[in-house]
Amino acid sequence: MQRSARIVLLGLIVVWMALLSACTESIAARQDAAKADQQARVPNEYLVTLAPQVDEAIIVEYYGRFGIKYIHALEEETYLLIVNNDPGPHKMEALIENESRIKVIQPNLIYWNYR
Repeated sequence: MQRSARIVLLGLIVVWMALLSACTESIAARQDAAKADQQARVPNEYLVTLAPQVDEAIIVEYYGRFGIKYIHALEEETYLLIVNNDPGPHKMEALIENESRIKVIQPNLIYWNYR
């Protein structure tokens, strides 16, 4: 094989390897994002933080349709909400997208204690 053909072939191999590496990284990034969305959480449980001076009745107003099993004040404006029919975190967040009285709702995540 002539020298110029070898250089072209080597260049093509380098480009091919770079593309393969980029695809692999992209797939890994998508898998990591999917894992983050599915982080271990306590099923049916959410932490709801209200704006100051807002009554917990707002929680019932927005989430009562999911069969509230339990609401417990944790600290200041944060409540533990347990529902019977969990629609999932994305649906729970979407319901309050334009509601300023509820600051945040998040799944009750499980944090592992490694010792």
